[in-house]
Amino acid sequence: MMQSMKNRWSNFNKNLPHYKKIWFGQNENKGLLYKIGLYFLVISFAFVFIYPIFYMFMISLMSNTDLVDSTVMWIPTRPFWDNYRFALRGLGLNEMFIQHVINTFILNQREDINMEIETTKLIVLLLIGPAIVFLGRIYTSKTKNLIIIAVILFAFMMVMPKSYVDSLYVSGTTTFLTVISSAVVGYGLARFDFKGKKLILFLMLIVYILPKTLLFIPLSILYGSLGIKGTMFALWGPAILGQGMQSTFFILIFFQFFRLIPKQIEESARIDGANPFYIFVKIAIPMALPAFVISLTYGFAVNWNELFFTNVYLEGNIKTIPMLLQQLSSVWGSAADYSSGGDFVNIDFTESKAFAGTILSIIPIVVMYGFIQKYFIESIDRSGITGE
Repeated sequence: MMQSMKNRWSNFNKNLPHYKKIWFGQNENKGLLYKIGLYFLVISFAFVFIYPIFYMFMISLMSNTDLVDSTVMWIPTRPFWDNYRFALRGLGLNEMFIQHVINTFILNQREDINMEIETTKLIVLLLIGPAIVFLGRIYTSKTKNLIIIAVILFAFMMVMPKSYVDSLYVSGTTTFLTVISSAVVGYGLARFDFKGKKLILFLMLIVYILPKTLLFIPLSILYGSLGIKGTMFALWGPAILGQGMQSTFFILIFFQFFRLIPKQIEESARIDGANPFYIFVKIAIPMALPAFVISLTYGFAVNWNELFFTNVYLEGNIKTIPMLLQQLSSVWGSAADYSSGGDFVNIDFTESKAFAGTILSIIPIVVMYGFIQKYFIESIDRSGITGE
């Protein structure tokens, strides 16, 4: 027995380096303990983020009978798809945008809407294609590809549900103008020296930490006196002037990023005769692509989910998805089909209907992040480059 124990102990000591390599790793090879700890953290964080969405989705499939049944915890007795069918009506997702255009401008069947707002929206959407081609030709000579992209995007917008198009119109245009103005201001602060520059940066930090609702009343009065309240210019005006939603945050991002770009590149362009505008458009903007990806992604999500300021400044003339979701309970009576008979108990508005509407409202954001996730993460990583 003693000899057997000694042999085992001797074999253990002989294989100890091998065991250490397996459990703790060696050089670039990560050990088993490291992998276990890493996967534990990843699964834990994933659970924190995925659980609410999974819970919301499962509840959205339950009928009202399942909600009050204590034996039904996660899996409904049967999926109640009417929650989504009626939520589509309540959120205005049952009508394609092209149908809305035909009914509004050709058949004149929409007398309860603001024609000025609708005309401006249609003009902007029609200008998206030419804008893509015009701006794209600055950076590429493949005009044919730009035209194809513009046509596909316009056709996609026409067949999308009207409420999605309205939300994309409000959040997309506001985000685009905010990011462009933030890039211009950030580049100016990063590359030009002038009196009061430090004071401007200090005031920007003060504005950034101030609650956004603090300036709500004076801005609302100002927009009313200028006659832009109730129109998109109440959102576009501040965005163009660098005062839009999260503009200060984006300016600081661009300011820091442009500072990290080596000045020798721009100095070489000046020697070749390039003016500041040419340098900004042809050199600074392409090099700041990661900052644009971060700002556009984050800004779009913020503007998409914004409810209070958008509702007040637009005065309800354009109904975005968050606005319609807020009103879902009040319009449920007209959205649900009570005339078909059957079990009215399961048709009445409950949290399952609200969750179904919430799932529908976040689909565009989820799809966008699905496509842009790789570039978004790479941009965050690349934004840490160092200059001189």
